[in-house]
Amino acid sequence: MAASTSETGDLQLEGWACDKAQEIMLREGFLLIRSARSGSNTEIRETTLLMARAIAASLVEASAVHRHPAAE
Repeated sequence: MAASTSETGDLQLEGWACDKAQEIMLREGFLLIRSARSGSNTEIRETTLLMARAIAASLVEASAVHRHPAAE
C-alpha cells in the first residue's frame, strides 16, 4: 500500500511540475521572446535572469512540498 501512496504522490508532483513549467514558459518565456525581438542585450539578460529565478523558485517549492506532503 505504501508503494501506491508513493506512486500517487509522484504522479501529483509530476502533474504539478508540468503545470508549473507551462506557467513559467507562458509568462517568462513570452517576456524573453519579446525582449529578444526588440530589446537590448541588457534587457535580454534581465529577462533570462527572471526566467532562471522562476525556475529556481519552482524547484525550491517542489522540494519543500515533496519533503512535507502534508503541507499541501
